[in-house]
Amino acid sequence: QKCPNCQATTRQNKAGKTDAGSQRYRCMHCQRKYTPNPKRHGYPESLRKRAAEMYVDGGNLRRIARHLKVSHQTVSLWVTDLAERLPNAPMPEEVKEAEMDEIFTFIGDKKKIYILTIVDRKTRCILGWAVVWVRTQEAFQGVVDQAPKAKQYYSDGFDAYQWLWYHLGRYEISKGKADTYSVEADNAELRHYLARLARRSRCFSRCPYALECALRLFVYAFNSRQLHKQRFPNYAAHVMDFVGP
Repeated sequence: QKCPNCQATTRQNKAGKTDAGSQRYRCMHCQRKYTPNPKRHGYPESLRKRAAEMYVDGGNLRRIARHLKVSHQTVSLWVTDLAERLPNAPMPEEVKEAEMDEIFTFIGDKKKIYILTIVDRKTRCILGWAVVWVRTQEAFQGVVDQAPKAKQYYSDGFDAYQWLWYHLGRYEISKGKADTYSVEADNAELRHYLARLARRSRCFSRCPYALECALRLFVYAFNSRQLHKQRFPNYAAHVMDFVGP
């Protein structure tokens, strides 16, 4: 080894390791400590990506942590960090028919919270979503406003839907589930792929922001998969394959 301070090559003694596991040396001539081959601090990006793939494929934080030999808080931070860095979810170029619905889950000490969704019938892409405590007209309007505009909208008979402005699109109440089967299917996908939304489960979100990050990550991967299937219908594609841009 060669000291970067005095350039000496003799009497270079080992002096422990850094937090990242790199060998540290001390020059006995000038007493300078140095690390000739420093490793990147923290976990590799491949491990972070693997955790995100397992998360959108139905794994809960603790199970993923056990498989990857890390803390479940670390997995949670990775999911949040990736969700914050993602661009907006891809959307279909044209939307003719959209369906709206909502599901509920629990936050913290079992307080009920709602997830509002609007879905493209053709591609089944999730066009817009929101996490709200109360299903108000303003909350539903916000979801419609942020989503790509459709020519026809469908929903169940919940009262708030009929008072929304659909940006010149037409609105119709579904008779039974005949016109809301796509959004019902996507809501079922949410419960299937996100462990924190699964029914009869002890998994639930601790705060609304954690739930929003989970949804943002899933919607990005899910929409990417749906649009990929539209272009390549004969090839298998999984949600976990699309967790990054």
